Amino acid sequence: MTTPSDARSAARTLVASYCFPPYSDTAAVVAAKRVRQRGEPVDVIYNAMDNVRHQDPSLLGLCGDLVRNFAAIPSPTHFSSWSSVTAFTRMGMDRALAWEQRQGPYERLYSRAHFSASHVLAGTFALARPGVRWTAEFSDPLSHDVLGRVRRADVTYNALSAQLRRAVAERGFELAGDNVFEWAEVIPFVLADELLFTNPNQRDVMLELCRDPELAVHAERKATVSAHPTLPREYYHRLESGYALNESRRHIGYFGNFYANRSMETVVEAMKALPPAVRRRLAVHVFTGKADQMAQDPDIVALGDSIVVRPYVHFLEFLNLCTKMDCLLVNDATTPAEVGINPFLPSKISDYKGSGTPSWGIVEPGSRLELESLTYRSPVGHVSAAAQVLAQVAGA
Repeated sequence: MTTPSDARSAARTLVASYCFPPYSDTAAVVAAKRVRQRGEPVDVIYNAMDNVRHQDPSLLGLCGDLVRNFAAIPSPTHFSSWSSVTAFTRMGMDRALAWEQRQGPYERLYSRAHFSASHVLAGTFALARPGVRWTAEFSDPLSHDVLGRVRRADVTYNALSAQLRRAVAERGFELAGDNVFEWAEVIPFVLADELLFTNPNQRDVMLELCRDPELAVHAERKATVSAHPTLPREYYHRLESGYALNESRRHIGYFGNFYANRSMETVVEAMKALPPAVRRRLAVHVFTGKADQMAQDPDIVALGDSIVVRPYVHFLEFLNLCTKMDCLLVNDATTPAEVGINPFLPSKISDYKGSGTPSWGIVEPGSRLELESLTYRSPVGHVSAAAQVLAQVAGA
């Protein structure tokens, strides 16, 4: 979909974000919040993701008034295949250059990854327009996953890969190997004017993973740390949720998915350890993907209505629910020893902050989350400490 510019001022900033509203995804939400934070007109190029992501039209309210042109690129939606990256880049370039021809040159360029194709399109545009100032943001390390394992997808030879290799080499560096995920780090490390990281741990880990020490130094010189934006309070009441809460209980809200190194096991075990009279004062509400599967877990079933599992809600309802809970739960990913410091800071902490509701962090020592202003905290995997927090929230 492309919408024409209207009588308002044309955008001088181009946004390349593979995932963007109206698609419901953390990457889309954060990119939209960045646009809102900057407060200037933008044109946005993103991927048409209907076969892998649901749409949440309310997300357009985060920054829709600032977007002059939207282009949902109909390239195949794959998060790492070089053929899909190439298709997105070529079609995205055609759209951006057509917009420029109609309304004049861009002065600024912003891209955000996750996903890799965002930075490849932005890097290609920056090569075509050397005068544009490019800010490239990373949500997490691309070349390694949450368990510290190398992510891999092959770059195959074509005109785009040859162009990027040549451009990086002309600047004294090398696109070593043929891994899409590594290229999506190296290209902005070399070509971008500013590198945006969401926390210092993420910056340090990504620079340490860089193969070329000289490139790490080069990247560090233009690195900026900027936490995920928190929306103004008005956004928390744009949609009033009708979700019912029992007034006789204290309510803890958790919003998010679970992985091998981030689970609800500690909370479930802590709830089981509480005296029944204390447990009856509490309800933990878990809004997550695959809710039906989680709701059938025997340990959760055994806790009755003390743990309530529900599907995700739309973003604006999530914000409103944050204001209605008595406590909001966020937990760290557990970092393998070989990774070193924890580079991940859950983006939901920025949304929790704006709600005015007390927050509880289940934290890993040395993580960025441990340094946040949390009302309650307990260590990852420490059941008795989690039970103490639950008792505090219950007022026991």
